[in-house]
Amino acid sequence: MQVNKKLLAIIVAGVVAVGVVGYKYFRPVETGITATGTIEVTKADIMPKVSGYIGGLELKAGDSVQTGQKVAKITRSDLEAQVIRDEAALAKAEAQLRDLEAGPRRQERQELGAMLESSRSVYAKAKQDYERYQSLYASGAISTQQLDAARSNMEVAYSAMSASAERLSLGEEGTRPESIEAQRLEVERSKAVLAASKVLQEDTNVISPINGLVLSKNYENGEYVNPGAAIFTVGDMNDCWVKVYISSTQLGMIAVGQEAGVKIDSFPGRVFRGQIKEISQNAEFTPRQSITQSERANLVFAVKVKVDNSEGILKPGMPADVVLK
Repeated sequence: MQVNKKLLAIIVAGVVAVGVVGYKYFRPVETGITATGTIEVTKADIMPKVSGYIGGLELKAGDSVQTGQKVAKITRSDLEAQVIRDEAALAKAEAQLRDLEAGPRRQERQELGAMLESSRSVYAKAKQDYERYQSLYASGAISTQQLDAARSNMEVAYSAMSASAERLSLGEEGTRPESIEAQRLEVERSKAVLAASKVLQEDTNVISPINGLVLSKNYENGEYVNPGAAIFTVGDMNDCWVKVYISSTQLGMIAVGQEAGVKIDSFPGRVFRGQIKEISQNAEFTPRQSITQSERANLVFAVKVKVDNSEGILKPGMPADVVLK
């Protein structure tokens, strides 16, 4: 009986040994380089360009957004008033330019002509009075003082007539080209000021820079935000990748564009198609200057492997095993 027990034990031990050896040589093994990382996506923060109180927030985590989509509105009544002010300034400048280009109206030229005729009449009378006073002075009927007063009145009337003639001449010639050009430049300046104000007003609309999913919502309606504050964080789920680290001794076995298989714990038995997108040119850390051959294995380089996420089922943070073949 004892002999049979020993024989049985020997047989069992032999079977186990054969099984271990067989498993070692015949089990399916992964070929290539295997590394572990987590699923990541390209992220972008949606930020306002101006400060103010935020409103119009309707998105929540998990919602989809499109490039150029308006996701929020910053309330700035001062910017709205600024646009109205600059629109009025432009309208005034354009009206003044039209007025200068048109020159004096017909009624204004008629008025200038009438003023000239009136001043001519005044001068003619003053001249006649002076000539009459000269005769009276020669006969001794008036004093020298009276003659001087008559001459002064004639000279004043002549100056007024000359001024009226100049005004009529200017009216007939129209506005000087320099004045028109100066006003035209003022119109251009007003347009530029208005355009700048409209840009500021447009910046109160908060726009998404990329397509993707809202990963986090960081503000609520009614809160005050400053320029550059991240209202939402959006992830581009189509730009999905895994960052792994490869030792320096294995770096020569891989290249950009090389195919890779990606296994996700959440989807057992499934292998996602991957491709090396980027290989870092620098080690993640620098060891001491003198290292042994075995220590050189500790020098690692970051490798980004792009993963096909056309189904949109891979999420940031999922653990992943990457097999580089």
